[in-house]
Amino acid sequence: MEENKERSGWQAVSCLADKMHLRIPGEYRKPSDEVAAVKFPISPRPQEIYINPKGNKILTFNLLDKPLQEQQVYPAILEMQRVISHVYPESIRAQAKEINTDAGTIGWFAFVTGGIKEDSMHCMFILPLDDNMMLGSYHFPAEQMEENRKIFMQMLRSIQLELLSLS
Repeated sequence: MEENKERSGWQAVSCLADKMHLRIPGEYRKPSDEVAAVKFPISPRPQEIYINPKGNKILTFNLLDKPLQEQQVYPAILEMQRVISHVYPESIRAQAKEINTDAGTIGWFAFVTGGIKEDSMHCMFILPLDDNMMLGSYHFPAEQMEENRKIFMQMLRSIQLELLSLS
């Protein structure tokens, strides 16, 4: 992973073996193994994790061995929303939608879950990367939805992909 702190308060990062590049808030860092184990006690953990200093905002990325083409993005994110809605009834806060970016079509939706200290908002997103599904998530305190939705959208719009070379 390569980090490049910028003056804007954002940093450029490369992740998933340099296949994806994006800009994230400057204070986000990769957590220690101990912190990652507390935040994600299940196995396997996300392939890439970035956390703010307070530990209450978390960004994750996973490149899954699951085929995904651009035309499948919206039906796939809609199905993910349906499954989440079944597990957490009435939790959806932003309906499944897609945005078009330089990286192509990205599908996303948001849902809330109850927490011990505070409710958490989860923005799930997918996009095709090397013809497979890149699944990402952005978690933050639910009461901060409006400000963090703007940050989330800036991060999504900044995504750049390294395409497979055909040589």
